[in-house]
Amino acid sequence: MVRKVRIYPDPVLRKVAKPVEDLNGEVLNLAEDLVDTMLAYEGLGLSANQVGSLLRVIAVYKGEFTGREGEAQVLVNPEVVYYEGEDVDEEGCLSFPGLYFDVKRPYLAVVKALELRDGELVPVEITATGLYARVLQHEIDHINGVLYIDYLPPRERMRRLREWKEKRKQKLSV
Repeated sequence: MVRKVRIYPDPVLRKVAKPVEDLNGEVLNLAEDLVDTMLAYEGLGLSANQVGSLLRVIAVYKGEFTGREGEAQVLVNPEVVYYEGEDVDEEGCLSFPGLYFDVKRPYLAVVKALELRDGELVPVEITATGLYARVLQHEIDHINGVLYIDYLPPRERMRRLREWKEKRKQKLSV
C-alpha cells in the first residue's frame, strides 16, 4: 500500500525510531508499504519515520545502483559502523519536495543491519560507496531524527527553509 509521505515540519521526522525486536505482521506490512511508497514517489530511499512509523526500518531502491529495475532492499535496525572519505553531492528528500542542495558526507560507509529477504531477517554487513552510501546514510539519519538540512550552516538552513516554504505556499495556492 502506498502511504502518504510526511512533509517537514511534521514532528515525526525529528523523532528517533525504536529498534525492531521481532519480525511480525506490523514490520512486514511496513516493509512492503515502504517499498511501494518509495517506488510510487520515485525516491531512492525511504525511512519508516517518513510514513509516520517509529520503527528502525528503511527501504533503498537498489535498482539505481544495480541496473535491475524494481530492485528494492529493506533494512531493519541499520547502523553505520564505519565510514571514510568525503564526497559532496546534491541531495533531495521526499519530505522536502523540491528542495535540493549539496551535502558533504563520507564517500564510503559500512552498514550493519538485518535485511528482509523472503520474509526472513538476514544479518548483513554492507560496504557501500558513492550514491549507495549516500542514500543509506540519508535514510539512517532519518530513523535517528536527523534531517539533511541539519548539514547546512544555521543561517543558510534558515534561508533555504524560508525560501522553500514560500515556494511551497505559492505552489499550493495555485
